[in-house]
Amino acid sequence: MTSRQQDWIGALGALRDAGTPCALVTVTGVRGSAPREPGARMIVADGRLHWGTIGGGNLEHLAIEHALQLIAAGEGGGASVAYPLSEKVGQCCGGEVTLFYETLPWNRRRVVIFGAGHVAQALGGLAPYLGADVLLIDERSAEALEPPLPAERPYEVLFIDAPEAEVDTLQAGSLVVIMTHNHARDLEILERAVRRADLAYLGLIGSERKWARFQKRLLQRGASAAQIARVRCPIGLTRTSKEPTAIALSTAAELLDVMERTARGDPVAGGAGAQPTEGARRR
Repeated sequence: MTSRQQDWIGALGALRDAGTPCALVTVTGVRGSAPREPGARMIVADGRLHWGTIGGGNLEHLAIEHALQLIAAGEGGGASVAYPLSEKVGQCCGGEVTLFYETLPWNRRRVVIFGAGHVAQALGGLAPYLGADVLLIDERSAEALEPPLPAERPYEVLFIDAPEAEVDTLQAGSLVVIMTHNHARDLEILERAVRRADLAYLGLIGSERKWARFQKRLLQRGASAAQIARVRCPIGLTRTSKEPTAIALSTAAELLDVMERTARGDPVAGGAGAQPTEGARRR
């Protein structure tokens, strides 16, 4: 394969980095006379042909239209379509071309961390590993944070007086981790978050003792047992040390597991509140 033939890899990479949904269309089969050979590719994005060609003409026009319909559906996946090259498709080669459509919506997941302390910053730093957009929310100013925020970081930070109000604005499917510097604030945020049944994950940092206290208070404030059962506390897949980086790694592994299973359409046992085999984590 020549370097020119491999340019589609770079084109897809640029679209992925920009978060632009697209479709890769590949000639996978040819019978008789056809405009292009198997392996020819084109990429459709931004409502038009973005890269390459499968031979031009009406076949390519029909393929672009079909690709745009798949992109608009917003779902990933692949499917093959056979096109007889007859007058019906405006071409008279007399052969048949099979095209494989692979739709790439690049749906990046959203991880929202309430708090911007040691563990939150360590977890936010793992955004590239998670392949997700990560947002830290804190009521303190940047100058008041400990440790100070790094100048270069792979996550966003939102400073706001009432972080609990942001719960209602989160997009469906967000993964939420609560780890503020204040237990009372944790409870306020959690009380609103448990009422969001559309969150993919809802975790609370803390010990089993803290969680037992919070469960009683949530019940007193009107939360149902089913809502409370969705919360993961302690967070993390494995028992680790109390070092912020260790807690962050354990939590990131849990988040990645949830993202992979939900992407496949697999149920997350026990909803968002299934307890890990061994809990992490005291603050």
